[in-house]
Amino acid sequence: MNPRYTRQTKIVPQEKLRNSVVLVAGVGGLGGFAAIYLALAGVGSIVLLDYDIVEESNLNRQVLYRSDDVGKKKVFIAAQRLKEINPEVNVVPIDGKIGETDIPSVDIVVDGLDNIESRFRAEEFALNHNIPYVFGAVEEFMGMVTFIDKDTKKLKEFIPALTSHKPQVLAATASFIASLQSLEVIKYLTGKGDLLKNRLLVYDALSTNFMEVKL
Repeated sequence: MNPRYTRQTKIVPQEKLRNSVVLVAGVGGLGGFAAIYLALAGVGSIVLLDYDIVEESNLNRQVLYRSDDVGKKKVFIAAQRLKEINPEVNVVPIDGKIGETDIPSVDIVVDGLDNIESRFRAEEFALNHNIPYVFGAVEEFMGMVTFIDKDTKKLKEFIPALTSHKPQVLAATASFIASLQSLEVIKYLTGKGDLLKNRLLVYDALSTNFMEVKL
């Protein structure tokens, strides 16, 4: 037994995680935290997809980047940091956009995106490949998560096509929602628990309340 995973081997089958491939689409606030949690859990391969560069305004919430990384490609810096966190994980960085770039075979897609149009494309990619898509979004003190597959409601059925804008986001909110996304991924890959299918989990940090919306 690898001592790295001693504190989790009684709750998740480590072999299933080791044999899994997860696509993290967007390596910003949500995607960066999600990628860290999945790497720590020992997911065998993590495919990172992003086309952006690190900006100084990212540094308040995008934990994989440092001041010296400003101006560099996010996806390659993120891959390097994840390998430092867990050298056993195979990290595949892809510089590109969802729906416009060739992506290897994966088991599930994690939403680390920051606009609804890209989320629609990520969902479409997942459904076209008959794999699930874990939606997550944050703004100000609120966040939401749900699990989408071919049998559930789709984004356009409950999320309007909003005008893209740059939301206000705290690292703590992004980390919290990314943690929930990561748990959905781990549950799916290991066959544990009940997934958020047709359930939109909304978290309001100001009132410290969860609301579950049936979809």
